[in-house]
Amino acid sequence: MGTDDTRQVSKKWYTATRHPALWRWHCLRLTVSDPVRVRAPAKPEGWYPLYRSLHHRESNFAHALPQSIRFLNGHTNFCTTLLLRGKRLISGSYDETIRFWDIDTGEMKKCLQVKKPVSCVDFLAEEEVFVVGFHDVGRVHLFSSVTFTPLQQLAGHLNGIRAVALSSKNLVSAGADKALVCWDWRAGTKIVRFGQQTTINIGVQIVQGGTEAEGERVVGVTIDGIVRVFSIKRREMISQFKLSELGGSDPVLHAKLFNVGSAPNNMLQWFAAKGSQMTCATKSVILHLQWTEGEDEKTHAETTTMSPTFTGRTLTSPTPSSLNPRSRAVSSLIRPTQMSTPQRRQSALGVSTSGLPKSRLSLGTPYTPLSSNLSASQLSGTSPSPLSLLPRSGTPLSPMGAPLSPMGAAGADGFAIRFGRAAILTAPPKLVALVETPDVAVGAVDPRKRRVVTATRFSSRAGADRRVLMSTHKDKDKVDVLDGPVDEDTGPTTDHANPMFSSPTPSVDIDANIIPLSGAWAALAHATHGGVKGLLGPLPPKFAGLAVPDKNPMSMQLTHEEVVVGCADGTIYVMNFLGHEFVKEKSRMEEGVEEEEESSEEGDASVDRSLIFGA
Repeated sequence: MGTDDTRQVSKKWYTATRHPALWRWHCLRLTVSDPVRVRAPAKPEGWYPLYRSLHHRESNFAHALPQSIRFLNGHTNFCTTLLLRGKRLISGSYDETIRFWDIDTGEMKKCLQVKKPVSCVDFLAEEEVFVVGFHDVGRVHLFSSVTFTPLQQLAGHLNGIRAVALSSKNLVSAGADKALVCWDWRAGTKIVRFGQQTTINIGVQIVQGGTEAEGERVVGVTIDGIVRVFSIKRREMISQFKLSELGGSDPVLHAKLFNVGSAPNNMLQWFAAKGSQMTCATKSVILHLQWTEGEDEKTHAETTTMSPTFTGRTLTSPTPSSLNPRSRAVSSLIRPTQMSTPQRRQSALGVSTSGLPKSRLSLGTPYTPLSSNLSASQLSGTSPSPLSLLPRSGTPLSPMGAPLSPMGAAGADGFAIRFGRAAILTAPPKLVALVETPDVAVGAVDPRKRRVVTATRFSSRAGADRRVLMSTHKDKDKVDVLDGPVDEDTGPTTDHANPMFSSPTPSVDIDANIIPLSGAWAALAHATHGGVKGLLGPLPPKFAGLAVPDKNPMSMQLTHEEVVVGCADGTIYVMNFLGHEFVKEKSRMEEGVEEEEESSEEGDASVDRSLIFGA
């Protein structure tokens, strides 16, 4: 091939690699799990620089390299809660204020005096309403985020509030009195109080049932590692599960989860939930959980059990003919003295229990599906045998090790986010991944990106471990969702019905690859003055570095671009991952490999020259 031909090939190849459609596809690929769609550049030639920026962002997150830090100064005491919606940040503090920020500019938009130490907040963007819970007062306050005027004051707890969750219909508050209270926040009335759980709830979540008959459900997690699901409409508990028993028969998982929830060193430290995903963390492990998702089609046998049935995008209850609306699901973790089964009340399995002894009904023996406890005649609707539903004698049974039902197993695909399917909250959540950590105290999750940011406790003792760490979970043995066709408007898509794109039920990934932050955070970890690369705006007064006890992280938020940290002294800092000012440091092994490659290239070149000269 002559020189002219080589130039032509190179020019065509260069033109092909700069084609806007190619880089547009890659941009859509990188942003398929972003909460907002990527904006098209003004000119088609802008797709390539946009891809480079997005590539740097994802690489920076993978290597825990924040590129810039901006400080938000205003709070004067513990920053106990943060809530980030887009570029709008809401912070609450023990200085008895709620503050609203623009994280792009660092400007404080509003400071609201609430006259009580703030422990938690939640925000409903569609209604422009936010709710505030207080540390030492058993009531919650609702405010308008437009006028900042109070809308409701709801008192229903004996002590302070530890967590709140707000939806368009209901408000749920978890108090230090070990109770959950559900409210109609528009009318200002109490719906139901679920009182006296085993201990304090570390977090709550509202899950939409989908139909008016089913209503919304509440998921509460207590610090002793028990997950409970309640129906607001039916005013009763549906199910409860122990996180320590999710390991099932796997000896490795069982050993790692055995002490989850036990006092004093293995109680839950923080909790985060989004959609059908949930993350719980102790000091030493982070658990990624996924509620089982249901298929659109169902068999008659599935509709006669307590497991919810599914129609399209909504979660519906079993038919009235098979389940009394006032029937009660009795968990195997409830003690026999707490509750007895009425003579004429139907059980949670849709089978009449009249004539049975007043005893607990177990949801299933360990490692046994729920349906295996019922005979074929019971599933077909005929009269059951009284002996077939009697629980075994001895200690209460737990459904933790029960494999997922066929309906649930088909719907579970690891940590992937799906829309249009509802979660089965009567089956135990599936443990997707387990991340082993150092002694951490606080954290946050981005479920779409499968990322976790967490921090150790910045103790004042000498030699204390003061670090902020990041971890990204990646499903194993799974076909990339981005290998599917690319939709012109919404980006890469995949056909979940196609077996080529559906993966088998993934095993639990045990990951110890958690990376400490470097980049801009490391540059300011021990800095005491400005002029540091990556610093946006001024430093806080009397700044002595980020890795000091005063900057102990008290609250965190994580999005697809930023990490926000609230500190013990009231300081808030925003770390952005866009840019390429800081790069990953090469290890000695990588440097050695590069040196070997360079020497081998030089050797090859010398060999080639000697051959040419010899010729």
